Amino acid sequence: MITIIRYEILKVLRNKRFVFFTLVMPLGFFLALNAFVKPDHSQGEFITYLAVFCTLFGTAGSGLNTLSTRVAKEKSYISSIYTVTPYSQGKFIFVTALVQLILNVVIAAVIITFGAAVFHLRMDTVLLKMELLALYSSLYYIFLGLILGFLLDIVSLQSISFPLYLAFMSMNITNDLGFSVPGFMTHIQRFFPGYYLSKAVKTLYTGGDALQSILMMTLNIGLLLIVTLVVYRYKKNAVAA
Repeated sequence: MITIIRYEILKVLRNKRFVFFTLVMPLGFFLALNAFVKPDHSQGEFITYLAVFCTLFGTAGSGLNTLSTRVAKEKSYISSIYTVTPYSQGKFIFVTALVQLILNVVIAAVIITFGAAVFHLRMDTVLLKMELLALYSSLYYIFLGLILGFLLDIVSLQSISFPLYLAFMSMNITNDLGFSVPGFMTHIQRFFPGYYLSKAVKTLYTGGDALQSILMMTLNIGLLLIVTLVVYRYKKNAVAA
């Protein structure tokens, strides 16, 4: 399994979409939001929030854009694995999610390093806890990327992946991170893990208990995992399409 994981990681790192959506764009957001958003918090607190927020941007792009297109391109390869090996759908999902999580750690490390070098981001245990939560919430976008790549063809994904990415990211721009969000948006955002990640991050920064928000994140992630397993089990003939 270690060989498979190493091979998958190297394959993704050679992908230009990975570099753009998971590194270039989040760092661009980091610079733009710091320049144009007027924070309600202290500058140090705002930079910490931005670092976590941009980690979420990068890891979501990794799932929604890089992973989904990779799965769509490799449907026939995935189908052949199921046919000639005991490699089950569950194992494929597990290995793919693990590879993406490892890559997401790289994304988080790059963003933290950039924040520390450019904005004097304070690196402490609170930031570490926040980043771990952001990595945990990225499972949602990993599973979503698996579903999209499995159900859609590569042409359709290339057409909708970027608008879809921006639409999902808008669900993570919450009042808890210091942004001004219309009231109707806050109700929609409750169906996405980023809403609860924002609450957990804010709670951790103020020294409160983030357990309730983490449980709601877990519920979102768990429900999407179930959907992923159902799709891969009952629609597996589509892989060969």
